[in-house]
Amino acid sequence: MFQLEDCIAYITSRGAKTLAERLEDRFTGSGVSRVQWIAMYYVDRCPSITQKQLAERMNSKESTVVRLLDRMEKENMVRRVCCQDDRRVRYLEMTPEGRKLYEKLSQRAEQFKDDAIRGIGEEKLEVFKEVLNQMLANTEEG
Repeated sequence: MFQLEDCIAYITSRGAKTLAERLEDRFTGSGVSRVQWIAMYYVDRCPSITQKQLAERMNSKESTVVRLLDRMEKENMVRRVCCQDDRRVRYLEMTPEGRKLYEKLSQRAEQFKDDAIRGIGEEKLEVFKEVLNQMLANTEEG
């Protein structure tokens, strides 16, 4: 008989939600949300990233990311820069203020990661990632 507590989808969903909430707690008082930090992460890692590409990387709707960027631009974290070849395309870059915030919060994120995996060996972490990625691939096929 099906047991929800044994369902991998339920366990991973609950785990992901809990970990996301706890990372959000680490950002408390910074004025930056976990989702804003994730956007900053991709802007930092992907020079000349567009709004559309950011939405794809964040696995979000483009309209949701546009609203997120509107807030972040208003708060002087990021700026949109028009492409010289195609004025419809806007690239994203961090402002100096945004970069400073991002670097500070990246230290908190790194500490959170270290805390979350404490006591778990590298081999087990690799197996976990491989198994989860295989499960995702399996569900994409069927």
